[in-house]
Amino acid sequence: MELKEEFEQLAESDFVKRRNIRSKSSFALALLGWLIIGSALNSVIFASLPLKVAAVDWQLNLIGSLLSASFNFLIGATLIIITQLFNTKERILQNWQILVSRLAALFTILLLLFIPLQFALGSRALRQQSIPITQEINKLKGVVDKISGMNSEPELRTFLTSLPDTPALPDKFNAPFPVIKKRAIDNLKASINLATNNADLQKTQRTKTFLKEAARNTAQAILMASSFSILANLNPKASNVFTRFLGSLMYSGKLIPSRQQSRYWRGSER
Repeated sequence: MELKEEFEQLAESDFVKRRNIRSKSSFALALLGWLIIGSALNSVIFASLPLKVAAVDWQLNLIGSLLSASFNFLIGATLIIITQLFNTKERILQNWQILVSRLAALFTILLLLFIPLQFALGSRALRQQSIPITQEINKLKGVVDKISGMNSEPELRTFLTSLPDTPALPDKFNAPFPVIKKRAIDNLKASINLATNNADLQKTQRTKTFLKEAARNTAQAILMASSFSILANLNPKASNVFTRFLGSLMYSGKLIPSRQQSRYWRGSER
């Protein structure tokens, strides 16, 4: 009888030890998940400094930083949620799971909004980058128009000396005024053509670079949104209509039988 009681006490003590180890392990995993999320969030915050909320480039960099950090967010959130497998009765872990699932649902929506937003911001950034070059070309065209309307050498000299960065003019031109006027117009037109070609080339290169980056970001956003949608649907209290809709699309082929399968099952039962 005493031996039986000793065995029961040993079994109970062993059970308590395993439960304590499981509880400590679950909290350690959850804290590790929060640390990973905090580390990724810290990188995003410092990458967005200094704050330039109205700047298009800053907004695009913020989207890129969040997409780059999304995988670390996913790992941290997964660690926090799977702690429920080790300790299903701990209230703190249950609250953390609900909180992370709700944040995952919100982040899923945010990731999908990044896709059209980056294209809108990218097209706006490309237009802003081409504005200075377009302004310089228009200035040169204005100079050509003014020179074309001049009829005397003194008038041409006065106008050229008023322009910024104009080299020193000789006391006397080595050709008649009509020839000098034509040379000036031809040189300016050549500069305009060169500037226009360079602007078109730079615009094409910038557009290709942006489209390549946007395609990568779009794929990353879709993959991460799908992953966070799965995490959000693990807890029915935390998921919303949008994430439940995504989850139903992902699992519809596995959980909802087709009409032919239903007929087959009914026939087999008969």
